[in-house]
Amino acid sequence: MDATTLAKSAKGLILASGLIVASTVVGAAQDAPVPLGTTATVALNSWYVTPPSGQALLGGHAFDLTGGNLILLANGQSVSFTGSYAGVTGAYLLLNSSNTYSYYVDSAVGQVVLTFSDGTTQSTDLIVGTNLREWRISAGATVSSLSTTGNAAQVWSGTAQPTMGGGTAVIDMLSIPVTTVGKTLTTVTVTDTNAFGALHIQLAGLTVDFTPPAPAPTPTPTCTMNDHAGKTSAEKAQNVPHCIAKGEDTKADTLAAPLSTN
Repeated sequence: MDATTLAKSAKGLILASGLIVASTVVGAAQDAPVPLGTTATVALNSWYVTPPSGQALLGGHAFDLTGGNLILLANGQSVSFTGSYAGVTGAYLLLNSSNTYSYYVDSAVGQVVLTFSDGTTQSTDLIVGTNLREWRISAGATVSSLSTTGNAAQVWSGTAQPTMGGGTAVIDMLSIPVTTVGKTLTTVTVTDTNAFGALHIQLAGLTVDFTPPAPAPTPTPTCTMNDHAGKTSAEKAQNVPHCIAKGEDTKADTLAAPLSTN
């Protein structure tokens, strides 16, 4: 497709956005969808006809698409999301490219880097035809297929806007399983490492999977209202409804009577 239809921005620009823990949706209890924020400036509906929106479930994972925009990265640009996710198990990105001409096939044109709290990283190269492809798969002379072993798959299909050339348009999801158990994720960075031509990388959504900590067990209340001093303690008095329900409550204690002067 014509490169003039794409947004241009300064080379080497670093885009940043907060990694926000969003509420999960039904069916994806361990997903933490990440809003793309103000760094996303290209309206999805300016490229796609009736694209997914809102809190969307794509490929079995929840994504926050309420902003309605995608992030477009040109050569040398990157975007980073920071936060803290203990017990992270994976990251899922809605990723495609544009101007993905056939001469890019098998080329590494980008990278996704996960950074953890201990300073270690996990990197995934974005390789055209393996885990990254053209968003408008009906465009001529572009790479429109993915490898079955690239951990990327189509999660939505529709139509490109006539102003973008029309035809079939897709959104793909890249899955990145975290290779080490028990890590805390602090940063996700997507970089367009391509050094020539008009190829752009577009990020339409991001979600992080993590294992929530097990809730602390609730202790069973002690069924008594009296402490050793013969008075009702505030802590044990809170257990009265539980004990009454079980039929194990003891009668209320009485204050000691004053000594007789007789």
